[in-house]
Parts: sequence; C-alpha cells; structure tokens
Amino acid sequence: MKYFKLYEQYSQYQGKDLVVVDIQPEYEGGFGFATEDYIEFLNENHEMFNSITILYNGEDLGMISEYEYKDWFYENELTEEAMDSLEFYDKGYAFFRFCMDSDIEDELTVLLIKYMIANDINETRDIEEDTWDELIAQYNEIGVDMNDVRELLEHSDDMINIPDLMEELKGLRSGNILLTGGHTEECLREVVIALNALDMDFDMLDEFTY
Repeated sequence: MKYFKLYEQYSQYQGKDLVVVDIQPEYEGGFGFATEDYIEFLNENHEMFNSITILYNGEDLGMISEYEYKDWFYENELTEEAMDSLEFYDKGYAFFRFCMDSDIEDELTVLLIKYMIANDINETRDIEEDTWDELIAQYNEIGVDMNDVRELLEHSDDMINIPDLMEELKGLRSGNILLTGGHTEECLREVVIALNALDMDFDMLDEFTY
C-alpha cells in the first residue's frame, strides 16, 4: 500500500511545471489550508517538478519583496534544497480586472486578449474605432457577439492590458502545467484567463487552491 501511494504521487507530479499564485503572507488568513501543509508539500515534492514558479504581488503594490518572501518560507521551515527549486516572479495585478468586475464573460475576455496579441495591441485604450469594427466583424463571423466588450471599453478611461506575465507563462509547457493558489475570483482567475488566451492547457492542484 505504501509503495502504491508513493508511485501514485510520483506519477502525478513528475516533470510537471507547478505554478503557485499568491500563496504569500498577506493572504495567509484566507488560505483555507495550513501553511505548514503547503511547506511540507514543497519540501517533499520539489524534486519531482520540472519547475516551480512562484507568482506573487510584490513591492509595486505595497506588498512583500522577494527577500521578505524567502524569509517567510524559511520561517515556515522550507528547506534550502526546496528553496533552490523556486523561481519567483512579481506578476503585477488587475490587468484583466475591469472586464472581470464588469461581468464580461471570461471567454469573451480571452477572445479580446487573443485579438490584441495577434494585432500587437498592448492596451485597449489603443484600439481605434476602425479596429473595433474589424474585431466585431471578425468574431461575428464565428457567431460571437463582442458588442458588450466594445461598449464597456471603447470610451472608458479604464482598460485591460497585456501584462509581462504573458511572456513568463509562454516559457511553460502546455499540458504540463499544474496551477494552484488564489484567490479564485481574483489573481488566480487572471492567470487562468492568461493561460487560456495563450491556448495553454493546465490542471488545477485543488489542495492549495483558495
């Protein structure tokens, strides 16, 4: 039985690219799991993963620095070997939140992002009227109504933009990604939208999703 359990764990994590979103001290009260269980998971399994990317909200948002973040890991007894396997990336925040908070369906946000990437548009405030016309027509051809998206964004001071995070995510392998963290309606949801816009398949690690 013990051998089977170890084999099952090995086959689940071996060679995966683990992406952790916002499991950081500022949000610890809302985790829904014990921090020590998360640290134990990293200590016991870090060698199995192809990569472990720690996405976090950092100093630009008045939050933790990478140095302070590492201290928090050490204070919670992360081993030196596990620490060496972590890649930290200050991802920023709220690049898609205007659509999310305005009840635009995530599928439509994904289509907008794809169009922006394909046409080298960094933020929606740069989309001109004729470009909106072209976008609406393009998606109308496949039966998708993007008029609510246009109505929200065309004349708004708010926007969505293509974050540098997208380039970081492109370095991962589609179908090999294991995603966890939070919050499910905030930063984690933004990462999910980003991965979908890049057509990158992933699985969720529910144990540490909050």
